[in-house]
Amino acid sequence: TIHEAEQERHSQKKEYETVISERDILGTQLIRRNDELALLYEKIKIQQSTLQKGEIQYQDRLEDIRGLQRKIALLKREVHFAKQQVTSIEDLKR
Repeated sequence: TIHEAEQERHSQKKEYETVISERDILGTQLIRRNDELALLYEKIKIQQSTLQKGEIQYQDRLEDIRGLQRKIALLKREVHFAKQQVTSIEDLKR
């Protein structure tokens, strides 16, 4: 029975070493996955910042376009008014 106990102890020690080895491997994998996750979160943060800046610039360009459209409408009215004045002057000359 001492021999059996020694075999059992040896078997348990081997199983313990296997479990410890697996734990160490899983721990290393977990650390790598956490590092990968942190990197992905950093990339997401950068992309969100870039997207936000792009959205702001887009809104600025839309505002520029609206301003230019207002100027175009004003200039068209001025041209139309000037054409009417020219026509009126020509009528007066006759």
